[in-house]
Amino acid sequence: MGHQYGRSQAAVFIEDHDYDAAVAAASEAIGREPAYSEHWFERASALAWLERYDEALGDFERARELDRVIQVLEDDALDDAYFSTLLGAARAQAQADVAAGCATLARYRAQFPAGRHVTDAEDWQKRLRGELKSHFVKER
Repeated sequence: MGHQYGRSQAAVFIEDHDYDAAVAAASEAIGREPAYSEHWFERASALAWLERYDEALGDFERARELDRVIQVLEDDALDDAYFSTLLGAARAQAQADVAAGCATLARYRAQFPAGRHVTDAEDWQKRLRGELKSHFVKER
């Protein structure tokens, strides 16, 4: 697989849905450039696709921390990816421990105090506790 100009190897693998290869490529890139936030973001994204949520969350948080200095990531993309991963982790955790799932969702506000998903995180905490019903449209 060739490297596409202007795109990392991990990004190419993610686009091709080869998430294990993307994790490996991003990990190698992190080894070369550990302070470059995009490598951490790409590995986090691939880990999230693999439903390895805890690892992905740590990498997204590291990407955000590093990006405060170099500012190469799109804030909205990081915000959305982080929230989606938190939600996946929280829903999985809540199957065994609702409080743990709610605590995971609380991490959103710590990372994005004025983020796009503050209300969503709060609503999902209520859903996990059974205080708010989900509204899903049934397909015909």
